[in-house]
Amino acid sequence: MVIKYITLHYDPYEKKFGDGFYPCTTFVKGYESILTGFKNADGCWIQISGDSITGLDGNERNNILKLLNDDVVQSKNILDKHGYLI
Repeated sequence: MVIKYITLHYDPYEKKFGDGFYPCTTFVKGYESILTGFKNADGCWIQISGDSITGLDGNERNNILKLLNDDVVQSKNILDKHGYLI
């Protein structure tokens, strides 16, 4: 099992609804950040820590997959902490 942690930035207003999470590498004014863990099991990345993500805006899902996937572990699916596809 592979576990990876990435920093996700978020808009505090949108976070209330499970949205607004972005994998940014630079500071964005008005945003906060949270370290979020994912494990790869059964061919899926499964969120294991942080606030539950219920949706990702625009291309952010692909951007998160780029950070999680590597030469050894590849997946096209991300599940939230409750096992739902996001």
